[in-house]
Amino acid sequence: MPLSPRAFLAALLLAGLASPAAAVPPLRQHDVVLLQKGEVIAQRVDGGADALAAYLKRLGTAATEAMRANPQQIPAAGFIAVAIRPGGQSHTWFDFKPALAEASTRALTQAVESVAPPTVREAPVVFALRVSIWSDKPPLAYAPAPQEWRDAATAAGHKLDIDSLIAQVWPR
Repeated sequence: MPLSPRAFLAALLLAGLASPAAAVPPLRQHDVVLLQKGEVIAQRVDGGADALAAYLKRLGTAATEAMRANPQQIPAAGFIAVAIRPGGQSHTWFDFKPALAEASTRALTQAVESVAPPTVREAPVVFALRVSIWSDKPPLAYAPAPQEWRDAATAAGHKLDIDSLIAQVWPR
């Protein structure tokens, strides 16, 4: 039985809404926030900007796959802050609005911290990925402020430079 023009139009509209092209990505990276001067990062990262760029690409892929596996996460926007220190260690903090679900936090932490970082010399390198999860809307803020970082600054009684901050929130 042929469809009426009205039913045909409705079917086309529904098909268009369900198409993969209209789907929201699990994670959208808006930009990278360097929390240290570029020359400091270039001095500390073995391989410089190229090595860091390759690492950022691997991080983005791992984080996207972690969120693809967690479709129950409500849309959120914020930051995945990452520190890398000599010895191949990395650590991550999150600053999202609304806050991430516990399952998403665990999945993202595991994904980010399992990506092999570039070799870092002397002292940590710190940056953040400014992202949206299950949304196209970027975060309103332009720099991360995870709760643990704010608590450390409050305890210190003053604003901490990034190296001192990382030493406080990620002791050896």
